Amino acid sequence: MAERVGVTTACLLRWERRQRTPSPEAMAALASVLRLSVQQTAAFFVEGPEHPGVDDTLPGRGLRTLRRNLGVPTRRIADALGVTVRTVYHWEKGGTRLPVRLLAPLAECLGTKPDDLVEALRESTGGAPAPLRPNGELARLRQRAGYSQVQVAALLDVSRTTLRGWERGEVVPPWQAIRLMASFYRVPLAALAALAKAGTPSFLDPGTWLPGELPELLRVLRQWNGLTQAQVGEHCGTSSATVRGWERARQRPQPSQQRRLECLYHLPPDSLTHAYAASPPISGHANRDAC
Repeated sequence: MAERVGVTTACLLRWERRQRTPSPEAMAALASVLRLSVQQTAAFFVEGPEHPGVDDTLPGRGLRTLRRNLGVPTRRIADALGVTVRTVYHWEKGGTRLPVRLLAPLAECLGTKPDDLVEALRESTGGAPAPLRPNGELARLRQRAGYSQVQVAALLDVSRTTLRGWERGEVVPPWQAIRLMASFYRVPLAALAALAKAGTPSFLDPGTWLPGELPELLRVLRQWNGLTQAQVGEHCGTSSATVRGWERARQRPQPSQQRRLECLYHLPPDSLTHAYAASPPISGHANRDAC
């Protein structure tokens, strides 16, 4: 705003604190930028410093670390707040303080709540910036895994706004996104689905399984329970390569392995049988890897 009015940032701050009154030319320029009449703008300064002891600013020194942790570039903040990149740099270096009136749009840009941002900025004056508390458990998992919103949105091929809605609990993510996030954050699929309030998917109901769905079901069941192919193979007395073959429809479990799988996933006896294809896959490795 200072550049648009043609004054320095320090001069603008003095106007905001009613410590100085703009010249007639500057008053007209300020009114134009604010889209107010000159009379309305002048009235602000006529009222005088009603609360001279009240500081309507916050320290911005910790902003750099906060935005870097969230993967938000300086330009994005500047554009969202209608200020220059240089102004954001001044906040981060402590040269000027952050106006309180910009907290709401800044918090929106960072994907957090204004109260949490205020707390983090104030605590940052005593040392390292306090980490922003995410809006939900999904955001906590993302940050714990070391991802920014920008990175995860790109990996999921969705907008950052969409991801933010999932993390705030405003929208339930689709199952494909839940599976991918569980993989990125290295948590069981069931745990992430519960945090996303997605409930239990219908495809885990044996009564809905169709012939030929076994490979996909084995993969989903393993991911849902947070197991690796090696762990499933160890439970079934075989190798991870064999489990990979099951999930890619190159092989299928032997009867004894099927029973172990049903026990592992707490399924009714013979429930996997219905999901077998009409004929077994042709593979030269099936007998060699089976137990």
